[in-house]
Amino acid sequence: MLIKKSFWVFVFTSIIVLSTFALTLRPSEKKEQPENDAILKLQKYIDDEEIKILVNRMREADENRAKDDDYKLNYQQRTTPHEEDDLAPLPLFSWVNEQLLNRSTYRAYLDLVPLFHPEVSIDEDWNAEEKKKIDAFLDEIMHTKVFNLMWEFLLKKKLVPEDKFKFKSLLFTQWFGLYTRSHGHLGSSGFEHVFIGEWRKHIVEGQHYWLRFYSLEKQRYINYKGWLFHDKNVAATIHYDWGSHHKEIGGFLIGSSPEFDFSLFTLCFNAKRGQNACKVLIDEFPIHVTSFKVEHKPFIGTSYPVLI
Repeated sequence: MLIKKSFWVFVFTSIIVLSTFALTLRPSEKKEQPENDAILKLQKYIDDEEIKILVNRMREADENRAKDDDYKLNYQQRTTPHEEDDLAPLPLFSWVNEQLLNRSTYRAYLDLVPLFHPEVSIDEDWNAEEKKKIDAFLDEIMHTKVFNLMWEFLLKKKLVPEDKFKFKSLLFTQWFGLYTRSHGHLGSSGFEHVFIGEWRKHIVEGQHYWLRFYSLEKQRYINYKGWLFHDKNVAATIHYDWGSHHKEIGGFLIGSSPEFDFSLFTLCFNAKRGQNACKVLIDEFPIHVTSFKVEHKPFIGTSYPVLI
């Protein structure tokens, strides 16, 4: 039986995209904790099915996530990571119900955005008022059902402190502890990398939250250039420019609340760290979350969803 040429073109393109995706992580982001780390040993005994069941419960409990009629997407044409032409002349987000942004966890997230400069060579230095905003964000997140489902699971597995204040301190360290990605400058953190996005030379690094992408796109700072993969309205892997900085392969969940993404990535970092190690189902779509720590530090280096 003859197979159409277009099929082989699609297969070949998919292989290139997947191969490129595997190469996009910098070597420094691929290094995990040493194998004798006690937490890493405990993670090996956590069953994938447990994670899937938990994340499904978290998804159901995500009261603040956008509903299907709260936003409209326009994927346009499929592209490849190295395609220079813009195959998507229109924005990815045609419309978003911005009433969502009035909810407390969204407001707390948006209050943090001005605290960060995406250029990794610029040191981050927060004053007392700015640290209060980080503290307020953590408080809002920690009051949600989604977060507490995740925390109860990590407690049961003895992966985090039982004391809530100690756990909050751990979250601050993991997500907001400053480290360098550029010649000793303390210009990066896990939160900035994942939820804000960073610039290194002409490359966009991180930026794995849909609301950040939407906000930048609405202000015309981001030029969406086409999609690589997408699971309808659940998640997408895309190609775009942020000003003069390029993102060959970028991905995020779509419409999820700040507490869901924060809790999901915290879960995967603490319970199933590694390349494609955290296997979940979101609305029946298989997604693997990749998480890595900064070498010899307790900080989150990256955490992001991979479409399967």
